[in-house]
Amino acid sequence: MASPPVLLEKRAGIATVTLNRPDKLNAITWPMMETFLDFVEDVRQDESARVLVFTGAGRAFSAGDDIVDGMGERTRGGDPGGVNADRGLHHQLVKALLELPKPVVAALNGRCHGAGFVLACACDFRVGHTDTLVGDIRSARAIFAGQGTPLLLPRLIGHSRAMDLLMTGRVIDATEAERIGYLNRLWPRSTFDAELQTFLAELANGPTRTYAAWKLTVNRSVLQELDAYTDYERALADVVRQTEDHAEGRQSFREKRPPTYVGR
Repeated sequence: MASPPVLLEKRAGIATVTLNRPDKLNAITWPMMETFLDFVEDVRQDESARVLVFTGAGRAFSAGDDIVDGMGERTRGGDPGGVNADRGLHHQLVKALLELPKPVVAALNGRCHGAGFVLACACDFRVGHTDTLVGDIRSARAIFAGQGTPLLLPRLIGHSRAMDLLMTGRVIDATEAERIGYLNRLWPRSTFDAELQTFLAELANGPTRTYAAWKLTVNRSVLQELDAYTDYERALADVVRQTEDHAEGRQSFREKRPPTYVGR
């Protein structure tokens, strides 16, 4: 029997969600997104769970949405067409994480791109080891799917640095990610697991409701803006999807070759 693509384990106040498709670099599907939402709600209701951590099995946190093998079937949500009809599962997950009254940690155990980058941005802490590589990367294939990142990332690393990463799609190493403020903690790969568990234990044994008050006040302005922002983002995404460059980006990815863009 195949192992589930997402796992949830609870121990000593720590709830661990593991992206469990190591052979696909933990590429994210719609069913996985739905499971993330279910697990976040589970942790929200469980008073014994005092910190939530996301990590990936194998050598990656997540390569992003699974645009190679497909996203699979989406079983919840209404008609995605039209403003406000259904802002999407990525929006729901970002909002759920920002509102969760408990600390959330993204433990970046390897590559973190695309939708994985979105997930990490929505967490309260991003920690990694010295071999971690991060970057949205989608712009290089003419893909615009901000999913909240253009709203969150400038608040983490500043406007100009966010513009650089999102426009160029470049990947940065862990040292640069820590220097610009994307990573809150950076540990040697050899001690990463031990350092992570120590950090999680500190959060799990801290004043949870005080943490929640800080978190909700820090996130208040983002949460007030998120819905309208997402509507604007979706309208822009619809325009980008009609361009020749977008089609070329997807085709070149499938054919594993550099894209040739014409600017329209």
